Amino acid sequence: MIVVAAGRKYIDIDAYASMIAYRELLRVTTDKEALAISTPKINQTVPPMLRSLKYALDKPVDTEKAKFVLLDVSNPDFFDVFVDPKRIIEVIDHHPGYEEYWRQNKAVKSQIEVIGAVCTQIYERFIEADKADLLDQELCKLLIAGILDNTINLRSKITTERDKKAYTELKKLGGLTDDFGREYFRACESEQIKDLKTAIIDDMKIEWVSLLLPEAIGQIILFNRDRITEELLNEVFANFDKWMINIISLEDGRSYLYCDSKETQSGLEKLFDTKSSHENLVVLNDFILRKEILKRAIEFNNIEYDRV
Repeated sequence: MIVVAAGRKYIDIDAYASMIAYRELLRVTTDKEALAISTPKINQTVPPMLRSLKYALDKPVDTEKAKFVLLDVSNPDFFDVFVDPKRIIEVIDHHPGYEEYWRQNKAVKSQIEVIGAVCTQIYERFIEADKADLLDQELCKLLIAGILDNTINLRSKITTERDKKAYTELKKLGGLTDDFGREYFRACESEQIKDLKTAIIDDMKIEWVSLLLPEAIGQIILFNRDRITEELLNEVFANFDKWMINIISLEDGRSYLYCDSKETQSGLEKLFDTKSSHENLVVLNDFILRKEILKRAIEFNNIEYDRV
């Protein structure tokens, strides 16, 4: 049995969609039973319009004798709790840092590269296997959502030509239009605004990366940032002395970096070579994803970091 798995903290749409799609591909390209299993919570980037599709994750089973494929994660410290590192056969990830670690493990096939979404990598696996015919409309919807979410509608700087090509071809295969992307982002926001506090907490990254950044870094994508209030942020980060949140506003195409103090703001200003006229806020004139912020901080400090 092959079990497709991901990280242990939460599952976003890129992990969710790629796990399901790769499971479907493995079922027809190997002689093994293939399952897609995850134990952490699925966050609001997977709205009801996608959870109601015929494709879903499998229920947990005994994995004592299973082989594992890891998607959207390559740092062993963050693997789902049931994964035995000794029985991993493949790792596919788009976060840099552990390329050499897995390259040295000759028993594991690895593909770790900087690209917009793991869903793009999985789409390419279907093409390489000459199995594009398996990509029905519902699988296309899942993979497209993963690509759009992880590249902010193909507008973030990490978007590659491969991401754009995958999106275009998946639209054709699924008989979809750009309207699906707009519908997807609206559906995500509808879920998020029901409980913005939980939405932010469920997508929180807590890990030290750089002296320029706080340990707790939140992120949320909304059409209108005005839904995020100072009172809400104080509730979300009540247990953290140092924090920041990247509020990505689709309405005006900017990232709003709110933070706890002038000290944190100073670090952000240094990182982005800017001077803010606001208090505890740095406004960037373009979208930026949290993983891009972390990567920038790593490069700024000339240190290696394993997961962004």
